[in-house]
Amino acid sequence: MSKSKLPPSIPWNFKEELYEKLRDPEYASFYLNEAFLDDDEIVLKGAIEAVVHAHGVVKVAKKAGINRCTVFKTLKPDTRTSFTTIHRLLLACGLKFSTQPVLETTKKKSKRAVRSSL
Repeated sequence: MSKSKLPPSIPWNFKEELYEKLRDPEYASFYLNEAFLDDDEIVLKGAIEAVVHAHGVVKVAKKAGINRCTVFKTLKPDTRTSFTTIHRLLLACGLKFSTQPVLETTKKKSKRAVRSSL
């Protein structure tokens, strides 16, 4: 009996595909908003990290006026990061923070969540 050879699989590089999409400001904005809505700082930092990597860490660091090593430290999940640093990184990627009004149904849920956490 001879073993038939299977054709080699085509490697799928998920990160490269994601980074390509994240270079589009609209896609990156949606991606970050979804991460923000997850209400988890680690998820948000991971999303910001992906956007920074998509634009190139060295390039973003130079545009933001931040040391490259500081950028890597900033994006670690367990690192406390200032809003100013995150803001500068996002601006260097062509993005900015914005807010929008909370819908009434969301307001009620948010108040309950705050009360239950006390």
